[in-house]
Amino acid sequence: MAIVGPGRVGTLLAVSLARAGWQPVAVAGGGDGSRERVAALVAGCRPHADVAEAVAGTDLVVLATPDDVLERVVTELARRDAFVEGQRVVHVAGSAGLAPLRRASLAGARVAACHPAMTVPSGAVDPDLLVGAAWAVTAAAPDRGWAHGLVGDLGGDAFDVPDDVRGLYHAGLATGSNAAAAAVVVARQLLLAAGIDDPARFLGPLVERSVANALSRGASALTGPVVRGDVRTVAGHLDALAADVPELRDAYRDLTRVLLGRVRADLSPAAAAELDTLLDPDRS
Repeated sequence: MAIVGPGRVGTLLAVSLARAGWQPVAVAGGGDGSRERVAALVAGCRPHADVAEAVAGTDLVVLATPDDVLERVVTELARRDAFVEGQRVVHVAGSAGLAPLRRASLAGARVAACHPAMTVPSGAVDPDLLVGAAWAVTAAAPDRGWAHGLVGDLGGDAFDVPDDVRGLYHAGLATGSNAAAAAVVVARQLLLAAGIDDPARFLGPLVERSVANALSRGASALTGPVVRGDVRTVAGHLDALAADVPELRDAYRDLTRVLLGRVRADLSPAAAAELDTLLDPDRS
């Protein structure tokens, strides 16, 4: 197999697939240092500056490039006749379905999109990070078997996601991961501003339980002053932020407006209107 894209995910996949019994023989894309690192981590894997040369003759091609260059890479490989009949080509981009692989499919390759619902930290090379992860698999019926098998080799659980909802799927993951993390970052800054030296001690248990409740109960798990329609408390928060950390007031407003949108139907019209006024981004 060949890995194209030796970034965080590509590197982890190379190591993980090697442990699972696959033999990565080539790595391409990225910079010289990234390719050399993968080659050093996986016995028998050689770095290639030429992507088409790396792909030639392999049974499986794993495309771990950034989403916005994926189709361009596939087009270039197809232009150079790098794909062959029966070769399996899989990309791991969350936002894309099968469209970027069209040129590979036309060349006779069997294609699939397999995305792990897992954040990969910089430098991560422990295959156990992918064990138990849910993977979104998009593939035509004849290719689902091997795509599911590939996910299983990595210790993951495969779930079929139709091609036409990949955008919604990825938006959900991006919101759940990055937006949740952004909210915690803002909360951490607020506690530091309040003189709390160890924000994790306060936020850790609270955030973990809140997320667990939201995952199991949805919007009904939400709590706090907005859910109660407590306009005075929200106004107090905004006054405190304006006085002490004005640079965080807009972030608080934005996050609180999202929360208000989820619970508006349960509030009185008067409370909802007052909160709308308080949270107006144009309000000074």
